[in-house]
Amino acid sequence: MLTAREVAKWFIYNNPELASGYIDENTKVNKLLYFSNLMYVCVVKESLISDEFVAFPNGPVVYSVYRDYRYHGLNTLPSQGPSIEGVPRKILEIINFVYGNYTAQELIDESHTHDLWKSVKHLIPNNPVINFDNIDQNLISYYQSLFSTYSEFDFSKISKEKISGNIYYFYKDSFEMTDEIVEKLSKFDRFEEPKFLEIIDGELVIS
Repeated sequence: MLTAREVAKWFIYNNPELASGYIDENTKVNKLLYFSNLMYVCVVKESLISDEFVAFPNGPVVYSVYRDYRYHGLNTLPSQGPSIEGVPRKILEIINFVYGNYTAQELIDESHTHDLWKSVKHLIPNNPVINFDNIDQNLISYYQSLFSTYSEFDFSKISKEKISGNIYYFYKDSFEMTDEIVEKLSKFDRFEEPKFLEIIDGELVIS
């Protein structure tokens, strides 16, 4: 198993906007930890993270990560990310790809739909422990399906750009983000979801 601090550093390294943050970024790091552990339990049948998760009003949290991010420098950008490989790395990549662009509030709202949190929320503020042995079967099926969809996907070939508040993904080796494309993309209103960029027959395609 990995420590929550290791996984938090991985997410901060791969999402520099999470460094030097405050409440929202702290919340987002903790939710990414929660969703990662949840998917790992659904897929591998054991915990990815050795630390306990407790129920806060804003959803599941690893208290030591919450504390260290806020008070002890965990919110600094690491010079290099932790070495995490195999299925653990793949699950972190999937969670980062699926949830990395969510706002803190969106992640809170998502975690609040889970019985894992709802079943103990009445015990807040006594920091009740989240029990990952009691995952709803629908949630298990969802995360198993998500893992199956992305398990063979090579995330190292994908780049991400944020332009005028919108997130765009594209393949590094087949797409060049030119000044002309940036200018065109900067004129769009906000999208609800990230978009994928391609050049097909010489034309920019946004999907």
